[in-house]
Order: sequence, then C-alpha cells, then structure tokens
Amino acid sequence: MFKLIIGRIIANRFSYIISLLLPAVILSMTYFFGRSKGIDLGDLTRDPNTILKGHVYTGMISNAGIFFWSASATICLFTAVFIYKLNGMTKSFLLMLFSGLLSFVLGFDDVFQMHEKMFTDIRYIPEELFFLTYFICVIFIVIVSYKSFIETDFVMWLLALSMFVMSLVVDHNYIYVQNDHAFWEDAFKFMGIMIWMVYYLKTSMSLIKESKLR
Repeated sequence: MFKLIIGRIIANRFSYIISLLLPAVILSMTYFFGRSKGIDLGDLTRDPNTILKGHVYTGMISNAGIFFWSASATICLFTAVFIYKLNGMTKSFLLMLFSGLLSFVLGFDDVFQMHEKMFTDIRYIPEELFFLTYFICVIFIVIVSYKSFIETDFVMWLLALSMFVMSLVVDHNYIYVQNDHAFWEDAFKFMGIMIWMVYYLKTSMSLIKESKLR
C-alpha cells in the first residue's frame, strides 16, 4: 500500500504541487496583508456572519448567487479545456474560455463588491467604469466567437443580461420601487445569475457532445 501511495504521488506530482502551492500563496498573501494593515487575521478567514454576529439566513440569496457564479465559471473553463484538447483553439473554445473568465470576475466582484466598496478610496475608478468594462467584455466575447455563439440558445443569454440591467435600473432608481427596494434589486440579479448558469450549462453540454462527434 505504501508503494502504491508513493507511486500515485509521483505520477501526479504536478497536481499535488499546484493543489498545495495555490492555497499556500493565497494564505501567505492574506497573512502579510493582514499584518501590514493591522487587521485581525481571523477577520480575513472567518465567515462574515460569524464576525458580524449575523443570522444564519443573512445574505442567503447573495451567497447562493456566488455558488452559481462559481458553477458558471467552472463549467465554462472545464469545457474550454475539453474542447481545446480535442479540437484546438476554435471559436467554441474562445467562447467558453472568455465566458468562464468573465463569470469568475463577476463572481469575484459580487463577493468583494469591487465596484461599490473595494476602490472607494480611489476616486478615479468610478462605479460606471466597471459596468462599461463588463459591457465591453460581453461585446468582445460575442465578436470573437460569433460563429459559435449564434448557434447557441443566445436568447437565454440575452434574457440573463436583461435581468442584470433591470437590477441596475432598480438600484439607480430609474424605476422607483418604494417598498422592498433591495429585494427587487437583488431578485433581478439572482434571476440573471441563474439564467446565466443554465445557459452555459446547456451550451457546455451541446459543445462537448459536438466535439466528441467530430
């Protein structure tokens, strides 16, 4: 058994190195950031509700949204690697690669509130610039992978975008909601995230099937 374990480690040594190195780097950066800023390290590692003494249900829809952002990014990036190994750098590969990266960034933004709080001390990065950047990324993805994108159920993708737009419309009071303002803003965003994930799940299954048939 010992020889079998050693053999597995040697055969998969690069996977073990990455699996250990990546969290080590993240934790080291967290440690030095906390120490340099005089922040309690527990505040950087524990659940926010534990630190702020919130209820277990506080932010449950927001937390659920993070799961589906993560699912979208994972689905897209896994499919991109799969397609690349079978067919090389195709339009489908570019569609899933850039969509996965965008999903990851959007999820990261959602968790750390980059466009709202992370850069509040940097006056030359307004919130609108983030939204403009995301819009440019969306247009870029469509352009570079148009041939593959147009063959997908892109109407569902557009529906997801419309939900995000509605969330922004409510957030900025372009449509005034007197009661439960935060609920409706986050409800539209959550619906958008769910539709976004379903679209990429469907697209992923279709592209993988198509790649295997070639």
